[in-house]
Amino acid sequence: MKRLLFTLCLFVSACAAEEGHQPIVSEPNNRLVDAVAEFCADVEKRYAYFDKVANYWSQSCERADLEARADNTSLTTLDVLERLLDDLHDPHANLNTNDETSPRLVPTGSDLAFSEIDGAFRVVGIRPLTSAAAADIEIGDELVSFNQLQPDRMIFDRIHSGRGEVSKERKTWAINAVIAGRYNEPRRLELLRGSSIIEHVLGDPIPTSPESLLIHRTLVNNVGYIRFNNSLGEDQTVDAFQRAIADLADTDSLILDLRDTPGGGNTSVAEPILGHFVDAETPYQVTAPIDAPVYMRFVAPSSEQPYDQPVIALVGRWTGSMGEGMAIGLDGMGRATVLGTQMARLAGGTEAINLPSVGITAFIPTYDLRHLDGTPRHHWAPAVENTQSADLGNREDLLLNTAIQRLSTSENEGVQ
Repeated sequence: MKRLLFTLCLFVSACAAEEGHQPIVSEPNNRLVDAVAEFCADVEKRYAYFDKVANYWSQSCERADLEARADNTSLTTLDVLERLLDDLHDPHANLNTNDETSPRLVPTGSDLAFSEIDGAFRVVGIRPLTSAAAADIEIGDELVSFNQLQPDRMIFDRIHSGRGEVSKERKTWAINAVIAGRYNEPRRLELLRGSSIIEHVLGDPIPTSPESLLIHRTLVNNVGYIRFNNSLGEDQTVDAFQRAIADLADTDSLILDLRDTPGGGNTSVAEPILGHFVDAETPYQVTAPIDAPVYMRFVAPSSEQPYDQPVIALVGRWTGSMGEGMAIGLDGMGRATVLGTQMARLAGGTEAINLPSVGITAFIPTYDLRHLDGTPRHHWAPAVENTQSADLGNREDLLLNTAIQRLSTSENEGVQ
């Protein structure tokens, strides 16, 4: 989700409180103290994954309270709240505002993905049409430094509390968050390939904006292809997809490319799209609230003539949120074979925490989302992962080639 530069509210009376949250009456110098207290309390009460931070969250909140009360500090209101969000190490948690010193969001504001492999952090994904894709960076390159910070220092640039036992998951989140960078800082990256260290000066990680919501065409062997251009949050995408699937109605098979959906989207867009692949109301995802019974979400048929040929869905490190929901839905419904690597792992569904004393809204996951088999959406991955071919920047699209080859075999073996 792209965040916009926002002017902070200076007075409580100028800030609208969300329904269910009453404005906190306080003296002006206590506004941030109040915001920290409310955010900390709401996270403990409403955060769907609080168990993973429970052993240090009180420490995080005590630190933030001291920062908010300090007379002589260089930390701004945004700094304090962003550092609290850091301690959630959850890429699906964010604020509705930023400034020039704020960190970019991952995955929407990132162009490289790193994972810890054999004790080193290595490139596992390169986002197409970005500064990283234009650089001499390859899958498997080892991280040496970023802005002269080595990995250990990078990790603790974004991990502020609970430093005693840091999980591999949290370290990986921190590395990727640091490399996305801050809006006002350069990005100087050193990578090791073989025995050579290669330095890269990277620009803005946001890719070139596509001109259309999606693209579609017919590939070799009468294979249809539809790629979503980070457009699952746009209502017009439903109509664009209907036109595309109509144009491809006579194809022998179809590829749905979900690898450029880091901004997530809405069920009001995704469900009508999924509805083109079923002929009856069908469950596709499980929702698990904190304080209510688990229930299934269904899709209804969107067409009198649903597409009934074999389908492959492509996913990668920039398949996020609703894109992930579509992938697990297509798999759970038995309507597509999913190829690729692990996805963005944006956990659960988000809701707002309004902080009226400072005029900022935070968004955190408040309910879990699961595959029909019970696997949490953010833990699910394709049964056969193509870890070396999903996100290769501007290089030859090996994953697409694999999908075409599978769909072009006479039996379409293993393709749903």
